[in-house]
Amino acid sequence: MPHRIPQVSAHQQAVIEELSNLVHGISAPFVCSGTLVPEAPVTLRFKDGVQVPITRLERGTDPHTALEPLLARCLPAPFGKGRKTLYNRRVRDALHLKAEGGAFTVLNFDPAASGVLEVVRQQLCPGDPTALTAVLYNVNVYGTEGHFEPHKDTPRGSQMLGTLVVCPPSRFFNGQLVLTHRGAHKVFDWGRDISEQAEPSRIHWAAFFGDVDHAIDKVWMGLRVTLTYLLYRGEGAIIAPMPSGAATERLHQGVERALADRQFLPRGGVLGFPCFHMYSHEAAFRRSLPPLTQTGAALHRLKGRDQEVAVAALRAGLAVSLQPYLIELCADETWQLKRFPTEEEQDLLDERLLDPWVLEKALPIAAHEDAPRGFGVTWVISQPEFNGPVKPRTVEGDADSSSSEEPVVQLFHSGAYSATGYFGNEGGETDFYLYAALHVVIPPLGKGPRQVTRAARKPARAGKHS
Repeated sequence: MPHRIPQVSAHQQAVIEELSNLVHGISAPFVCSGTLVPEAPVTLRFKDGVQVPITRLERGTDPHTALEPLLARCLPAPFGKGRKTLYNRRVRDALHLKAEGGAFTVLNFDPAASGVLEVVRQQLCPGDPTALTAVLYNVNVYGTEGHFEPHKDTPRGSQMLGTLVVCPPSRFFNGQLVLTHRGAHKVFDWGRDISEQAEPSRIHWAAFFGDVDHAIDKVWMGLRVTLTYLLYRGEGAIIAPMPSGAATERLHQGVERALADRQFLPRGGVLGFPCFHMYSHEAAFRRSLPPLTQTGAALHRLKGRDQEVAVAALRAGLAVSLQPYLIELCADETWQLKRFPTEEEQDLLDERLLDPWVLEKALPIAAHEDAPRGFGVTWVISQPEFNGPVKPRTVEGDADSSSSEEPVVQLFHSGAYSATGYFGNEGGETDFYLYAALHVVIPPLGKGPRQVTRAARKPARAGKHS
């Protein structure tokens, strides 16, 4: 059943379409990348002191022999699907070694000292005043036929931003890293780049938000070795007002024009902007849904275009909040939530608790789509529906419709949802899906930022010139 939305006139619809176009005109990267030449080859050092440099071997050299100390310590790499952590070579065919417990360290490369983290901060979260932190997670090895179906990162902690993948110059062919977000694709063919580069020790890297779908295409030959770092936002700094670019300023001006338009929602209302990114259950969003502020921590936790939309509305003097919804696919029901569920509330949900009345008791439900006014939201961009998400693509070859130009499947699956249902290394906690939207409160005419002066109300008299 579609959500009920307030009726709008043709004039109001034209204003909404203008705002939608301005939102889509904001360009915010979901990935950044670069290269650098270390002073010495990147080397893995294991607990027992054995060191393995990752270098571009001469053609014809067997990489298995050169990397045997690494391969001997690796295990088959798992993946997550729903609540489960699985091993299936049709989905992921790779080896890995976790860095936990000091199993290995990396010599001759440090994400912070090399300047990579600062580049990532400037590109992916330029308004965040604190430095990012990179935690070494594992080393992955993809041999011939190795691959990984499209997936998202498994969320780890409320401050996790995304992932940094570092590719030392091992020699391999194909095995591209393919990222997909809102129909946009970014492909990194590091195997080709490494074979063609003049500096044999040059390394390549890419950093991206954790909610971005990414895949590893099948390796044709060689060993593809990459290091994975988890990226976390910093805490504790004084937060300054968020800067904005030209496209965000155009949206801000568009919002102010809408506020000055006496025919646009004269009695006020709520504009809904479905989020373009997904979020894990951030501490900043979990306990309550206070309005976002230009210097608040919650605003700085938004990503990419979501953050720019919030900034534009805040600068127009409007109240903005991040509103979670729940879509339960089995019951085909949609609810608006008072806040993001706590971990304890999520623990109450299991396979036996699928009845809508049980969900309404277990979760902080604010409204149901069948309520008299629905959710009472005027959607600037098409509102999501329970049957709107990307259909999961299975390894047997179901079609993947992830090229939608609408905001990416605004769903949560224990903090994230992937087009295939797969996650990086571990499963999620529940089978329930959430999506989020930015709610922007438009006051009635004469209230707040829509106050109109006496002079502005009077039409200009004919024949009068100033």
